[in-house]
Amino acid sequence: MTRIAFLGLGRMGAPMARRLADAGHELTVWSRNREHSDAFAQAHRDTATGAGSVTVAGSPAAAGVGAEIAVTMLTDGGVVEEVVVGRDGLASGLAPGTVLLDMSTTGPGPARKLARVLEPKGVEFVDAPVAGSVGPAADGTLAIMVGGGDRAVERVRPLLAILGDERRTWHLGPVGAGQAAKLMVNVVLGGVMAAVAEGFTLGRTLGLDPADALDVLEGASVAAQTIRSKREKLLSGDYQEAGFRLALMHKDLRLALDASRTARSSLPGVERVAELFAGAKGQGLAEQDYAAVAAYLARMSPGLERRPPDGQTAAPAPARATPPPGSGS
Repeated sequence: MTRIAFLGLGRMGAPMARRLADAGHELTVWSRNREHSDAFAQAHRDTATGAGSVTVAGSPAAAGVGAEIAVTMLTDGGVVEEVVVGRDGLASGLAPGTVLLDMSTTGPGPARKLARVLEPKGVEFVDAPVAGSVGPAADGTLAIMVGGGDRAVERVRPLLAILGDERRTWHLGPVGAGQAAKLMVNVVLGGVMAAVAEGFTLGRTLGLDPADALDVLEGASVAAQTIRSKREKLLSGDYQEAGFRLALMHKDLRLALDASRTARSSLPGVERVAELFAGAKGQGLAEQDYAAVAAYLARMSPGLERRPPDGQTAAPAPARATPPPGSGS
């Protein structure tokens, strides 16, 4: 049993923390929304069968007291920095010899900065962002990209084995390497989704039945996996249930562009994809699944009728949306 501080009980964090508790570890949890922490602890008490315990902390610092490993699963680098080194931050509660395992997506620069801040305190840092949505988080089949020193990574590896697929858990190098790999993956993921959305929109605009268009895209393109996972959303036009929110995809594309500029590299294709997701975000789709970029494109095709649900009469598409703003938004 390991004493774990787990900070961040959102859509991804809660099922990940639940797996650790169910595996018999002793968790102290904290969330920016206290209701999330209380609900998580109560749910564990209601379902526990002798597995690890769950305690709710009143602050990040309190969560860190007595922990052997701290895990953060938060929205972005700014939030991670605030929670770890801000007022009543996690770092002030961690003892020398502790490892902080950050599984958020923040970018290589913020990860290295945090590692430098923690080093004088004797706290080791591992960045281990994940690929996968809520289902894999609950099932323990996430892909995990890891950066950090060998000793620290070996200490957290038993936890990573509970949270992810060991065959798709890669230790890629020093601190920041995991973040670099995660940005690489999401650049491809966002680009493929944008291409699928544009192809799907084109097929419908040219008169193809939506289901037929998706059959062809799935069977004849390299985007088969994306089509399979997003098919129901694309057909129904309902993107409310988000596996991965559009706003987070836009954030990750921005992080990739920032990291590229820092490395004096250019990603012109990603610039355009980021603009596309920024436009969708500006049209109120930020909290929907990232596949909602297809809805944004449909709005920019005034001759396109949306497929009517349940046999209802088709309605004209909404008025043309505003062109996407610059990717700097």
